[in-house]
Amino acid sequence: MLLGASSLSALLEVLLVSMPRHFLFHVSELWLYDPENGVGELIVGGERYGQHLQLREEVFSMQELYAVEPNIELIDATDSRMFEVLKTDNGIDHAVLVPLMDSGQLIGSLHLGMSDVALYLASAEGGLYTHLAGVISACLKNAISREKISQLSVLDPLTRISNPQGFEKDLTREISRAQRAREPMTLLKLEIDEFSDLYEQHGEASSQFVIKKVIQRVISDLRATDYMARVSTSILFVIVPGCGEVKGQEIAERIRNDLEDFAIDDGRGAVLYVTASVGLVAWEPEHYPAVDMGSLARQIQGAADKALQLSKSKNGNQTTISRLSTLMV
Repeated sequence: MLLGASSLSALLEVLLVSMPRHFLFHVSELWLYDPENGVGELIVGGERYGQHLQLREEVFSMQELYAVEPNIELIDATDSRMFEVLKTDNGIDHAVLVPLMDSGQLIGSLHLGMSDVALYLASAEGGLYTHLAGVISACLKNAISREKISQLSVLDPLTRISNPQGFEKDLTREISRAQRAREPMTLLKLEIDEFSDLYEQHGEASSQFVIKKVIQRVISDLRATDYMARVSTSILFVIVPGCGEVKGQEIAERIRNDLEDFAIDDGRGAVLYVTASVGLVAWEPEHYPAVDMGSLARQIQGAADKALQLSKSKNGNQTTISRLSTLMV
């Protein structure tokens, strides 16, 4: 399963969800050394793991869990280290500490919580843990390297949010997740009003500066679990998981009002103001079931575009809602 994980997100799912289930551990917790948040920027949806996934800016807290040479250890409730690991879980009497190494350096620490010490007794199992630690370390290193290369192809170079290819991946993933969880999701399509006029009057540099500032402002209205993409010069998408139409409209209006009141100092003595037109569509799996996720993704995008065009036809700077047909394929 580790070797078959095709992405960093898939690897984390194996380590934090599948591993405890298959090996009968109570819970799995992963600390990763991430001094510059480079790994954090690569992880999609890491928030759902809560405290079971922790990114550490310094390595000292991980080193303190081990002796001079990090080795796999079994600790119990009398060990002071139990106050540091798996703190959010109850019923954990023992934990296996698994150091993750790369070229002799500690890059992470995996903690496997259990109530039955019989899961870790024989020397043969100790050898298995050692082998497993090596596989996990290699998989993490490779997954992070692949993710860094992959991100170059799905990020907008100007704003560092998703580009059209990244948006397609984000939307497909979130539709599948909403389907599994039976939760709604909302898609917003935004366009900066009269952007071509802004470009003609103030030039490319100022226009790009405005785009970056607008995106920063929109992101400030979103949660860490929401996704944003730039699909053309002045058109943006926002994916809001776990959000129905009513809440989605509140978010859209907050974004639109914030942009309307947002004064942008271009650094050249000019203060610029922009507005945005917004199209909104919400999908609720319970009410509108779908089998073909690709067809559904196209239908959602089409509905969002229709709503956006209606907002623009009414002189812009407003939010319009479009609803999906009850006939899904």
